[in-house]
Amino acid sequence: MQSSPTLYRIGRVLLASLFLISGILKITAFSGVVGYMSSIGIPFATFAVLLTIVVEVGGGLAIMTGWNARPAAIIVALFTAGATLAAHRFWEADPAHMQNQLNNFLKNVSIIGALLMLAAATPEPKK
Repeated sequence: MQSSPTLYRIGRVLLASLFLISGILKITAFSGVVGYMSSIGIPFATFAVLLTIVVEVGGGLAIMTGWNARPAAIIVALFTAGATLAAHRFWEADPAHMQNQLNNFLKNVSIIGALLMLAAATPEPKK
């Protein structure tokens, strides 16, 4: 149910821009991102970065354009949940970094909520 198609489109573009820009930046700094993912204990870091780029760029574009936005939002939400649990473990952080990790964790939880709301509000494609 959309009460304002214009606000819905603007929100979709803004939400998607986070993933699209992040994915593009990962392409431009590929080896650095692989190194970072390795340093936080992500197995098969090169494959993980490639998968991340596909989800962020592909999902971001799908959400932004409205093409298969519902399944894209669900896939990106699941991806974000996994990435959040892997990269923002505030419960393991030292006291100097705990607040920053908690903020990033909660920010991502909010983004997951927005993605789920998008999936719920996106009309089914006409058959």
